Amino acid sequence: MKPAITILLILLTMSCISQTENTASPKTRLNVYIISKDKKSEILPFTVKTRAFIKSIFSKKRMRVIVASRSEFAAGKIERLMKKHNAIIGNLWFDSHGHYKNGYSSFTIGEDNFNYKNINDTLHSYYLKKIAVFTDSATKVGIGACYAGATFIHPGSATVKSSPMHGDSLMMGMGKIFYGSTIYASGGWVMMKPGIFSDNFGFAGYPLGKKYRTLYWKPVWDHLGEWYAYSLQDGYTVINTVALSNIGEIKVRSRNYLSLAKAVRKQSRALESLQP
Repeated sequence: MKPAITILLILLTMSCISQTENTASPKTRLNVYIISKDKKSEILPFTVKTRAFIKSIFSKKRMRVIVASRSEFAAGKIERLMKKHNAIIGNLWFDSHGHYKNGYSSFTIGEDNFNYKNINDTLHSYYLKKIAVFTDSATKVGIGACYAGATFIHPGSATVKSSPMHGDSLMMGMGKIFYGSTIYASGGWVMMKPGIFSDNFGFAGYPLGKKYRTLYWKPVWDHLGEWYAYSLQDGYTVINTVALSNIGEIKVRSRNYLSLAKAVRKQSRALESLQP
């Protein structure tokens, strides 16, 4: 075969390979909603779990719900899911309780609690890193625990000293684990009301119990519907209230919760009536 023909065939082959690579379909993006499995049964988490499962059924394989009693189990389920569908995570939501009585921001995956004190511990966050393998710079990570992003001063109690909540440190630690992804968390309550999968204000508002009507809770009342974002590119920023779409996509609303006149009125009445 003549050298010129050989070179031409090589060039044509390389062109075909290049075109195949360029037209190859990208990996599927799945939205993952992780529910922290608690030992005690509570009606509210059960209803959220039910709604999440229903949404995942009708989301045309865009959303998956995982219930886990430990971060190890969550990581294992996500790894199997992503490998099965040759996918990466588009949106990741940690459905969890916040523990105000501890005096600092945190979230849990079953028995595993994560906060500013241990989020940078490589051993403690090992399975979070296993989950982060399936994320990239376009992934959005939501910490769905009350006060998880809070930076206000906790008033303290008989057992806890007054101190900052350190939600920004927790978010920054998550940003190091989910490298390049954007982390979202709230400075107030994350309400699990009907409509959380509707790109509405389902995650804003306040609980109705009388125990929340004391000065102990004033810092949280001051930050109703307030959310924050952290990324390596933009740092720690205040954003509008966050919502979830009907397929588990994290959305930043065009309006903040406290831009609603009725929300401001409710907040004002509550602040004025707080008891010692």
